[in-house]
Amino acid sequence: MARKKMNHDNRAEDRISQLPDAIILHILSFLPTSIAVWTSLVSRRWRRMWTFLPVLNFVDSRDIPRFKGHEIPFFKGQYRREERNKFYKLVDECLRRLSRETTVSKFKLYMQYYYGCHSRIDAWFGSLEKHTVKELDVCLLPRSRGYKYFLSKIINNFKALTLLKLSGLNLEFFVPTSLPSLEELYLNKIKMNDGVLDNLLRSFTSLKTLHIDRCWGLLDPKVSSSSLQYMEFTTNANDCYFYGCTIEIRAVNLHSFVRRGEFNYKKCGMTLFHCSNIRNLSLTEAYLTDRWLEDLIPELPLLESLSLTNCYGFEHVNIWNGHLKHFVYTLSRRLDYSLADATIDAPNLVSFSYSSYKLIDISVNAPNLLDADIEISDHPRKTYDLEWYATLIKFLSEFKSAKSLRVFCSHEKVLIYICTSILSFFHVVSSF
Repeated sequence: MARKKMNHDNRAEDRISQLPDAIILHILSFLPTSIAVWTSLVSRRWRRMWTFLPVLNFVDSRDIPRFKGHEIPFFKGQYRREERNKFYKLVDECLRRLSRETTVSKFKLYMQYYYGCHSRIDAWFGSLEKHTVKELDVCLLPRSRGYKYFLSKIINNFKALTLLKLSGLNLEFFVPTSLPSLEELYLNKIKMNDGVLDNLLRSFTSLKTLHIDRCWGLLDPKVSSSSLQYMEFTTNANDCYFYGCTIEIRAVNLHSFVRRGEFNYKKCGMTLFHCSNIRNLSLTEAYLTDRWLEDLIPELPLLESLSLTNCYGFEHVNIWNGHLKHFVYTLSRRLDYSLADATIDAPNLVSFSYSSYKLIDISVNAPNLLDADIEISDHPRKTYDLEWYATLIKFLSEFKSAKSLRVFCSHEKVLIYICTSILSFFHVVSSF
């Protein structure tokens, strides 16, 4: 009986409540705010604990299916309206009862934007003014592409804001101009034009990180910033298909640039001015020319990592860089008409990765190469004849100085041929 009583006492002991308030609040900050509010029922001490939460996370879970692109059955419409009103009331009450002493390090709001809730969202932002918000993450997906939430001028009062994430909004009629501490900006599916982007970058003088992901309305955007260090730019397939998109970048302190697109036969180009400090350059499905690439690489003396994935427009890739250490070259089947040969002269190259269903004519001068990864994608109509095997041997012989050579291929005949012929060839070469 004594043992049973001891075990019962151990289970009943509330050790979490014995923790300091700061630790409890830190734990609660990882929960959705709606769940954190329910902890007020734990004990008298926890009754107002949630009102000091440094992280507010409001996500309308009923809209998650729409975030993923699925449709909600029509017969659930009335139920969804009632539940959505409950979500609105939850946010209203939480912001109203939030302690004035609380500093909100992060505010997250994910929901679908409906007609009539514009003033309500503005009121929520107004309630946050006095809480020194540092990170603001807002995703308001509209029911249709043309009807979006217009960002309120209240955002200019968030002077301590260091990170701003916006998704699904309209920035055509108002641009934040007074955020002196902002260092990170994420724009996803935002409706804006080239002038709006230019005004944003001129206003944010401390900006270090910029993400532009599938925004509508950008035709020939210009990015000019002396503080910018990292940038990702992903084009919208529809806009690029009809209009094309050429981006111009002037960023003297830019260290990394990532350009992603969707292949559409349009000349979606880019121009880099005064970007000699770039160390990492990644281009995916971007339109390039032989002259553009040959002129760019020498202007990047600090370039360490270069990735060309499914890029098109050029006929020959000529890479000459004494500082380059990592190079990735990937070609897909749909670029069969524009597969480019390559000449790589990089004495400090330590890793090379190639992926394609076709072997190109390649010349490699990399005496310090450590790892070479070659992936030969299978093609349903590919004929592996003697000529192809001879091309494979010539291709792999360019990497005879590599300390490690890994070849990936799903075709059994190719794997057998590699095991019986190519490996012995490389063994003989490496023995000299």
